[in-house]
Amino acid sequence: MPKKMGVNSKAEAARARRSATEADRKDRETREKEEQYWREAEGAKSRAAKKREEEAEKRAEAAAKKAEVRRLAEQEEKDLEKSMRKPDKKADRVSVPVPKVTEAELRRRREEEQAALQRRAEEDKKKQSRIADEEEYERMVSVENTNRDDSKIEARSVEEAIAQMTVVDSLPVDKHPEKRLKASFKAFEEAELPKLKEEKPGLTHTQYKDMIWKLWKKSPDNPLNKKCLVALSLYVVVVNDTSLFYPNLNMQVVDKP
Repeated sequence: MPKKMGVNSKAEAARARRSATEADRKDRETREKEEQYWREAEGAKSRAAKKREEEAEKRAEAAAKKAEVRRLAEQEEKDLEKSMRKPDKKADRVSVPVPKVTEAELRRRREEEQAALQRRAEEDKKKQSRIADEEEYERMVSVENTNRDDSKIEARSVEEAIAQMTVVDSLPVDKHPEKRLKASFKAFEEAELPKLKEEKPGLTHTQYKDMIWKLWKKSPDNPLNKKCLVALSLYVVVVNDTSLFYPNLNMQVVDKP
């Protein structure tokens, strides 16, 4: 019967260590493979998600462009239709609220209208008066004095009467008194108008002419007024070789027998 040999403890320990090392290596390799697998899986998933996001962004951008193009086309079509239609005046009209008129406002308006009518009536009256005065003046300057009595001499004394009798006979007859009167009025108007404008500014030309006409009727520069300067016209009457003067315009010359 063969001899039974003893167990080498060292060799058993070395073999156990090798087995443990080999198991650890295999376990480590297994873990590394798993980790590499999951890393690759996660990386591929990230790239796919990124690609999907990029594609989604591209689709959204394309849709936005299409929507903008469609909006611009619709807007252009609306503008074209609006330009071809006739403008609606009623649509553009702005409704303005009518203010409420009070009784005081109505009364004020009536007073203003009455005042305006009164002013217009006064202006018409002044205009008619001025026309009548001008017509009267025209008649006065256009008609020659046919009622002149050469036998009546206006004088304040006998000597003046005799002198006038001599002078009147030698004076020429004024055949056109209207021309002289018109020239006198023209000169009077040119002299008075600047004074009135300075004293009473702001009036109309018609008002100035009315004032000048009233001044002219009373002015001593008016030749018609010069004939009336002598308040009492004296008539020379010879009675018994005595010269008498009667202060009465309507008195007739009487020769006492």
